[in-house]
Amino acid sequence: MIVTTPDGVDLWFDHEGDGPAVLLIPGRGDPTDLFPAEFSSALLSGGLSVLRWDPRDTGLSGAGGDAYTITTLAEDAVTVLDAAAVETAHVVGISMAGLMLTYLAGHHAPRVRSLTYIAALSPHPEAGMGEDFFGALDVDEPDRADELLRAMGETTDADRAWAVASIAAGDRRAPYRPEAVARHQEAAFRLDWPTMETLRSIQIPTQVFHGRLDRIVPVAHADAIAAGTAGSLTIIDDMGHIPRRRDWLTIADQIVALHAGQP
Repeated sequence: MIVTTPDGVDLWFDHEGDGPAVLLIPGRGDPTDLFPAEFSSALLSGGLSVLRWDPRDTGLSGAGGDAYTITTLAEDAVTVLDAAAVETAHVVGISMAGLMLTYLAGHHAPRVRSLTYIAALSPHPEAGMGEDFFGALDVDEPDRADELLRAMGETTDADRAWAVASIAAGDRRAPYRPEAVARHQEAAFRLDWPTMETLRSIQIPTQVFHGRLDRIVPVAHADAIAAGTAGSLTIIDDMGHIPRRRDWLTIADQIVALHAGQP
């Protein structure tokens, strides 16, 4: 389905299942396919529904314009919630989407049932950037599988085969848009970020997952998010920035458990 934002950008979204909604927010330059089918299936099997969307400039959504910011992207998520008639959702975000989760919890708290941060950016001014933070800006299409494997941490031949298949599945749904990473990076550099004060104001159940081998977003960001929100923190020793299939399934189980523990 398509919904149009107040500034005229078409956003693609899909809502599958009948249970309480889980809104998936992908990272810098990524369409919804960053969240693998196995992750959605595990959430659906746990009695939840899955609300996917392609952020502006990615996937099947429209061009985003030249002035949007992190706040714009977060407000786009609210537009998707409204279009899907979802009053409140568990919100899951990866990488740059961590800033969007913090904004949503700070400015739209009644719409958020819980937060799950994965390899996420915090507003902490001293948490820093990893050595590969800017590497995604220069990835050529033939190198996508290698870069994905590098970002996943310790991997096996089975992980490589799964990554290649995941990329192919995403390309069948929507064309690869290599400019998307730079477009989102430009949005982030417009510096309309939530603050540490916003992070510390969050009173919503929160869990944080991060790979110790993350070369893009340092673990210090996970520490800052968990401390600021009083959320749970899980460090996966052999994971990098992007979860592997087994990591996605572990995270899905924890989201289902978090929901089950809520009234």
